[in-house]
Amino acid sequence: MSEQKESPRHKVRRVSRRSFIAGAGLGAAGMWAASRGLERLGDDPARPPELYEYFVDNFWFKSAGLENQAINAPLKGHHQADIVIIGGGFTGLASAYHLSELMPGKKIVLLEGACCGYGASGRNGGFCDPGLPGLMEYAASAGLEAGRRAFEASTFGIAQIKQMISEHGLSCDFEENGMIEAAITEEQAASLEEEQKVYSGLGIKSTMFTGNALKEAINSPRYIAALAIPNGAILNPAKLARGMKPIVENRGVEVRERTVVLRVHPGKIHRIETEMGDITAPALVLGLDGYAPGLGFFRNHVMPMSSYVIATEPLSPAQWQSIGWSKRWGLSDIRLLFDYLRPTVDGRIVIGGSDYPCYAHDALSSGNNKPVIELLTQSLFTTFPQLEGLRIDHAWGGTMGISRDYTPSVGVMGEYKNIYYGVAYNGEGVAFAQIAGRIIAELMSGEHSALTELFVVNHPIPYMGPENLRFLLSEAYKTFLKWTNGKKVK
Repeated sequence: MSEQKESPRHKVRRVSRRSFIAGAGLGAAGMWAASRGLERLGDDPARPPELYEYFVDNFWFKSAGLENQAINAPLKGHHQADIVIIGGGFTGLASAYHLSELMPGKKIVLLEGACCGYGASGRNGGFCDPGLPGLMEYAASAGLEAGRRAFEASTFGIAQIKQMISEHGLSCDFEENGMIEAAITEEQAASLEEEQKVYSGLGIKSTMFTGNALKEAINSPRYIAALAIPNGAILNPAKLARGMKPIVENRGVEVRERTVVLRVHPGKIHRIETEMGDITAPALVLGLDGYAPGLGFFRNHVMPMSSYVIATEPLSPAQWQSIGWSKRWGLSDIRLLFDYLRPTVDGRIVIGGSDYPCYAHDALSSGNNKPVIELLTQSLFTTFPQLEGLRIDHAWGGTMGISRDYTPSVGVMGEYKNIYYGVAYNGEGVAFAQIAGRIIAELMSGEHSALTELFVVNHPIPYMGPENLRFLLSEAYKTFLKWTNGKKVK
């Protein structure tokens, strides 16, 4: 979901997310007993009921024509395969794409509970950025040269999407315009200057905007400085996911949609139970991210967190002229509870962020959280007061997987080392999932490359803390952030 932003941008925001998760887990172990008594306090009346999942007001789904597309038949009866992939999002589809290339002849079956792209992959803000989540922290600890090599390897994600567009005719409204991050306070502006130095060390060109240059680039009274980098793109994520589906099917992958996985029985031969059948395979791929804890994987290490998004009506030419933004960058600010914004091909603004709820018991919420939608609407008109009165046409949400150290993990696990996974994308999975899928395929096939040497491979995911308590602590921490007006507290 929002899924939404990617390294190596947002040094300040990255630290913010890590601080947020660290705050959520701080003192969790010592307060475990208290958490049991506080369990009922985690029920949020703003969270849509699970049934709401069937009525998602997602602009990407509508513009991709999802309601008019055929959805594959579910898995029924007993089946066998060489490789089973759970999850029809970017990780599952990318794994299927590369496994079919590196391991031809293998029977690969992909299981998706709804339809391909229905989860976070089709609901995010549509930012497709270079780099890796956690890259800034890695560069700080391993050195700029190691960070530079990691960044160069990470460009595979965007390159893979461009290759599918050129070789397979995939249409996903891809625009490689670059990214810009904006400062609201003088402290944030100073942070952007420091971030620019890090970019330079990584070999990434960036441009700082202030004064009249900033007004010409983004005409908002809210921003006092902005940093632009040429790397990165925006796209329609639902079109990307739905477009990848026929590509992998043409490569011989069997895609089963409307197939909810109930239980996974790991072993030398895995058995996966679904609502209407079951399937066995010696190799299993988990492409679930924030949905993984629901099947018992990465519990208390990956926390589902929601991001909500709105889409306006199309702006008139005069309205677009009034706000500048002619470069059509992907845009975000660097507050702790930040917003991300981007234009669409038909002239709308999509904006997400402002609040990132998590819910008790690792509950999912991909519908329309009204309080957050109201925050987003207010934030849009605070950023661009000249658009006051613009209609909001769509509002939706999605669930992402968050880790305490804000670093994903892609690798292999299990007693027999036959469970492959990509998880904890921390809202930055559009391009990174393409990398994860390739890493999974190379690990399974025994290939080695710069990707299998990345710091995210088999990265240990730190303990998040007891389920009930981390929800309460995260809410307390967000309240503190709002009390400090979103300022970075040293």
